[in-house]
Amino acid sequence: MPRAKKPPGTAVDRRNGARLAVVGSGQVERMPPPAGLSTTTRRAWEAFWDDRQAALLTPSSTIVLMRWADALDRYLRCIAEADKEPIVTGSTGQEAMNPLYKVADQARATLEACERQLGIGGINAASLGLAAISEARSLADMNARYAEDDESGGGDERDDDPRLRIIDG
Repeated sequence: MPRAKKPPGTAVDRRNGARLAVVGSGQVERMPPPAGLSTTTRRAWEAFWDDRQAALLTPSSTIVLMRWADALDRYLRCIAEADKEPIVTGSTGQEAMNPLYKVADQARATLEACERQLGIGGINAASLGLAAISEARSLADMNARYAEDDESGGGDERDDDPRLRIIDG
């Protein structure tokens, strides 16, 4: 069982006794979404604030959040428009890919960079130290699970462990 953690703001550095800085102490309150965003982007904005990444947001990083929302909206709009006519006529009459795909790709690159900084997505969240725990198990739960495995195995566990066979002779 992991050791109990101190409440936020009470931990001190063992070396010098200085109080440790608290990351994500709720310095930024929920902000309204920027004007003019699509419904899908507004939903993503609200989902961000409902998720654990919002706790890491600082006043200076709100610009990254604004850039993320703008890039997401630009990407979604450009892809939707480009998908209506993927092939267009080029300047010399040749068939060409819709230039909106390039704009969407640039928006996607910005989007991904912002996601890394904000911790959006599993790997990005883990790189910022945000754990994604799918199921919390107590020690008693784990012991009960292993006890069930032993009962269903039908044999003596000492017979299964080659190290114990050597010790027992």
